[in-house]
Amino acid sequence: MGDERSMYALFDYLRNSDPVARVEHPEYRPFWALTRYDDVRSIGSQNDSFLSAPRTVLIPSAFEEALLAQFGTSNGLETLIHMDRPKHLKMRKVTREWFLPRSIEKLRLEVEALSKEFVDRMQEMGDECDFVKDIALLFPLRIILSILGLPREAEETMLRLTQEMFGGQDPELQRGDSETAGLEVLNEFGAYFAEVIEDRKRNPRDDLATVLANAEVDGEPMNMLDQASYFIITASAGHDTTSAAIGGGMKALLEHPDQWTLWRDNPALDDSAAREVIRWVSPVRHMVRTATEDTELHGKVIRAGDHVALWYPAANRDPEVFEQPNRLDLQRDPKTQLAFGYGSHMCLGQHLAALELRCFFRELLPRLQQMEFAGDPEWIKAIFVGGLRSMPVRYRLS
Repeated sequence: MGDERSMYALFDYLRNSDPVARVEHPEYRPFWALTRYDDVRSIGSQNDSFLSAPRTVLIPSAFEEALLAQFGTSNGLETLIHMDRPKHLKMRKVTREWFLPRSIEKLRLEVEALSKEFVDRMQEMGDECDFVKDIALLFPLRIILSILGLPREAEETMLRLTQEMFGGQDPELQRGDSETAGLEVLNEFGAYFAEVIEDRKRNPRDDLATVLANAEVDGEPMNMLDQASYFIITASAGHDTTSAAIGGGMKALLEHPDQWTLWRDNPALDDSAAREVIRWVSPVRHMVRTATEDTELHGKVIRAGDHVALWYPAANRDPEVFEQPNRLDLQRDPKTQLAFGYGSHMCLGQHLAALELRCFFRELLPRLQQMEFAGDPEWIKAIFVGGLRSMPVRYRLS
């Protein structure tokens, strides 16, 4: 998918005309596309009737075959988003304590300090920067690497690999347009974290990497694919989705100056505003579920074994649920949106993401005297996790 305008125009059309659309594309296995809020929420919570495995994300068929041959799964990874009960619950427990609200709150001082560091960086850069490349991509990355206990020297590697993995459809970000290139990215990720795992087994520390490296499930050490996948999804999704929310959120504030002023002057709005920004951007575009039984929905029959794509940006702009859905409203009820998913698969890192947005914009907005676009924003061409690639801005900070 390209820019947000064309994406939302397509979702509006499907939601109104064909909310359960059969998609047959020459490069992908067929699937049903769901674009209405109630359908996405309902099917996303029916974990026994609609499974996360064996197909969790839309991947070109040729790449699925290459992943299956090398890793034994067409997903390539075996993370929390790919799992069903009972394994999903067991694996979620491994890091659950680290991502509970009380645990995340302990990070507040560090997140506030890093927020100030990155806003100071903007000031040091003068009056222009690429807000996405210089700020939004790097701030959440530094936080998740700190939680994992990885050095700052790893930032460049983690950013590059994440962009190559999530930007596989983008000519400017992909390592190459062949299945081999995609496999190389996953193998490089795996090799990096294999060294981290061995180090934390020998030299345990008070960090998340140590928890993952020494984790046991059912009294046995976590298997290698699960372990590597856990590291990869934590290090990549743990920053990329928040980066997209910060970059897209700043763009939205520039386009809704009344909301910029409202948030700047009302710290009490920090939580609802952060979550409204996440609704607005909806960085995770979709998840796929596989039906275990025949289901009729809006006159269409989804057969057992069929695949269903849940489109979160479409659900989060459904006018049946959100009043004026295409308007940023920082006073909107934050509990309704589905950007973090719904049910037992709700994003484990949602509280961290919200804290990062709250702290960053609470630091930036009172100091930001003026900002305007200094060039056209550019969007990543991505089907799974998406956001801005670039957003040049001109600004004045106090």
